[in-house]
Amino acid sequence: MVPALIPTAFLLGSLVNTGFTQQATPRPTIIEVACMKVDPAKVEDYVSMERNTWKPMHQERVRQGRLRSWTLYEVRFPAGTERECDYRTVNTYNALADIDRPIDDIVAKVHPSVPFAELARRTYAGRNLTRSELWYQVDQTQ
Repeated sequence: MVPALIPTAFLLGSLVNTGFTQQATPRPTIIEVACMKVDPAKVEDYVSMERNTWKPMHQERVRQGRLRSWTLYEVRFPAGTERECDYRTVNTYNALADIDRPIDDIVAKVHPSVPFAELARRTYAGRNLTRSELWYQVDQTQ
């Protein structure tokens, strides 16, 4: 009796709609990693700028679907005078096109009293961007 069930189970399994058995393919993730070097005397100012100026803009970008996430990391190791980064920011996107979208409208909405040029000046004065990388997801398993 069991040997007769095997071909029957195989036949019934092959008739199942593949839409029910396959999971949706996840959207690829594009990751932008930026390496910041910060003057030790300006660390509090830098972290405050990221939290109070940039984080609200990134939150708005997430609400609008233009950004998946933003994260600020402090680098602990490697240590020493040759350390490349003190902080890293990680932005994740759904598409390469989202990276190139202007943020002028976001700045105007979130910080209406701060001109974009002034925001840029404050940002560049608060840290040195020493390296930026763009990673594009090719494959994954879950």
